[in-house]
Amino acid sequence: MVIKELVGIYLEKDALHYCGAVRTVSSWQMAIPGASMDPSGVIPGLAPATLRDLLQRFSPKPGRRIFLALPRSRFFIRDIQLPPVPMEDALMSVQSLLPVTCHLPLDDIFHDICFCRMPDGRVNALVIYALRREILPVLDIFRETGHEKSLAGLFPISLGIGAWLSHQQYAMPMALVISREKPSSELAIYHQTGCVYSMALQNVWTAGEAASGMESVLAKFHLPAASLYGLERSDGCLPLPDPPQNRLSWLPSIQQNSGVAALSPAFSGHQRIFLNGSPPRIRVFRPWKLFVPALCVLSVFLAVWTVSLNHAVGRGKQLVAEMKDEVQQLQQKFRPLEKVRDALKKTESLSADIDDFIRLRPRLFSCFNEIARLVPEGTWFSRANLQGAELTLQGQSRDALKIVESLRTSPLFDQVKLSGSVSRAPSGVEQFSLTLRLKDVEANP
Repeated sequence: MVIKELVGIYLEKDALHYCGAVRTVSSWQMAIPGASMDPSGVIPGLAPATLRDLLQRFSPKPGRRIFLALPRSRFFIRDIQLPPVPMEDALMSVQSLLPVTCHLPLDDIFHDICFCRMPDGRVNALVIYALRREILPVLDIFRETGHEKSLAGLFPISLGIGAWLSHQQYAMPMALVISREKPSSELAIYHQTGCVYSMALQNVWTAGEAASGMESVLAKFHLPAASLYGLERSDGCLPLPDPPQNRLSWLPSIQQNSGVAALSPAFSGHQRIFLNGSPPRIRVFRPWKLFVPALCVLSVFLAVWTVSLNHAVGRGKQLVAEMKDEVQQLQQKFRPLEKVRDALKKTESLSADIDDFIRLRPRLFSCFNEIARLVPEGTWFSRANLQGAELTLQGQSRDALKIVESLRTSPLFDQVKLSGSVSRAPSGVEQFSLTLRLKDVEANP
């Protein structure tokens, strides 16, 4: 579900701070969560009546997330340091230590665990727990007003302040004294990944005891005294400077409205703490969760590629059709030229035949005169065919063999022989066919 609206609430004993934000096209902006309400404000009154009053001012709707921060005095916090291990192993280790870490029975508390990876790879875990009887009335109000599904976080205000500091890119590590609910105060140590230590400063402590306790905490995390700031100017420490880069300039400052601190975990990307009886959860990268987005991206890519290919195929078909039309037009233009080409080939062949005839004509005259001189009288030829150097004669005579013998005596002829059978008519005339080869004449290939 797309989150379109955020509401941050800080509920202290005698006042409620709230701040709303809605998502625009490109960013977030402060917005009114309900009718006849300012985008942010402070509602005076005793808790939890102020919470019920606020939640009744706007109706439940999907796409909204509510983050609720409570004073540090409502929680117990224990810190555990672990060696460099995966977060899943760290979670299992801390859960196994809960019976000895928490001073109250697990059945009497709601708990969650905040994990931070330190710069040297170690894992810092904060076990945050509170009495069920303290938290259940708050959860009941959300359920009775219909906002139970919108509640996305329930945590100490110091964790929200840490998310705000990280999002505003303050120099880390940092120690901060927080005194949002007088006379209680808290010393919190922050790294860029979140809150790594929280100590409630006892009201019965003297000023010297409080200073000694803070010095020991600073020494534990190797922090100089100059890195100790106070959220309020009255905390006896250096006042917290303005943000180096005010990335939440559209929101009030956390000194003016602590609802901004409750809202900050939604922007910082820190682990979200939610004491509602659910088991602790950590963000773990699951490669299989990339499958659906990757499949969607691949589907879109294939769809775009398919459309592009279809356009390319369409353009190709159109180009082929245009080329076919051009080919047909060219063929129509070339048809007269093809007829001219065929006519030229026939003319060339006829010209070659004429050249051969002209080349052989004087020789033929001599050959026919030689044949007429040699054959006996009474012989005549009905047909003559010249193929290259071979001459075929068909005719009739009283003695065909004598004609062959006569022609063989001529120096102009070679290979004189009868072809086929010789037939004799009743009148004694023989019909024959003979072939001879003209000497000194090249044969056609």
